[in-house]
This record gives sequence, C-alpha cells and structure tokens, in this order.
Amino acid sequence: MPILIGIVIVAAVGYYISLRSHPYTKCRLCNGSGKHFGTVFSTAHRKCGKCNGTGRLDRFGTRFISR
Repeated sequence: MPILIGIVIVAAVGYYISLRSHPYTKCRLCNGSGKHFGTVFSTAHRKCGKCNGTGRLDRFGTRFISR
C-alpha cells in the first residue's frame, strides 16, 4: 500500500510539472488550425467555435492551477 501511494504522488507531481510547462493542447475539432471547414463547400471555412480560432485548448487540470 505505501508503494501505491508513492507511485500516485510521483505521478501527480509529474503531471503538475507537465501542466506548468505545457498548459495547452491541440484542438481536436479543427486539428489545431483554428479553422472549421464546411461539409458542402469544402474550401469555405470559418473560425472554430470550440477553440475560438486559436487552435489550442487548455489541458485537463489547468483551471485548478492558478497562473
């Protein structure tokens, strides 16, 4: 049981360090481009609604860490 607790603590600290150094991930809807392409007219595009055109989203847990 103490080994399991140690592993969980090491994993949590590693994830915290990873969040501090890389807080964003690529938007899955637009694949990081920031553009949402149409289905009928495939050359037409608009700003992605999920990432607001930035192409990146916050990773899980970044809202709990204040910067």
